[in-house]
Amino acid sequence: MNFDGWHLIGQFDSDVGSWLLVNGGDAMLLEVPEGLTVRHVRQVLKDTGAALRFITASHDHEDHIDAATWAELLITFPDARPIHPANVCGYGRLDLDGEPILLVKAPKHSLTDMVVIFRGVAMTGDIELGTLQSVTDEVTETTRRKSMKRLRDFPQRAGYHIHSIVSAHLNDIRTSVNWPELFSI
Repeated sequence: MNFDGWHLIGQFDSDVGSWLLVNGGDAMLLEVPEGLTVRHVRQVLKDTGAALRFITASHDHEDHIDAATWAELLITFPDARPIHPANVCGYGRLDLDGEPILLVKAPKHSLTDMVVIFRGVAMTGDIELGTLQSVTDEVTETTRRKSMKRLRDFPQRAGYHIHSIVSAHLNDIRTSVNWPELFSI
């Protein structure tokens, strides 16, 4: 996987990938799985010359947010703003040294699902694409339908082109995607 500004720190327990999204001197840590350590994060920050500004995950299942690692990161990087996925509503926008990171709340796999979009690449977490079904029963069908519509309509609504996707477990990586088709039901 080689997307501009996306630095894969590694694939950790439960095969969850962890990324550092970097623009200029700012960085966001995306996914905090068990097995990720402060040392891993420090090394990639050093390699990129960036400072950690944000910490988040695609949803709050424990394979995506390890509570102990999350707490250690907050202590080690007190200037980094934690963004717990449960606290994201609707659409959000963050700034990485002048470049947007877009957050789209879309419960489908879990009640806290959000898609993180940076430089035309969307990290879809564990959201199943191309189907209304889910491997969990956490989210009602009505909510899943609303989320699918929100995601399908996002590029047109935001005036933003999404060209690639990557899932949190790295088992679905696609380029040159037709975003609306991924969320047709």
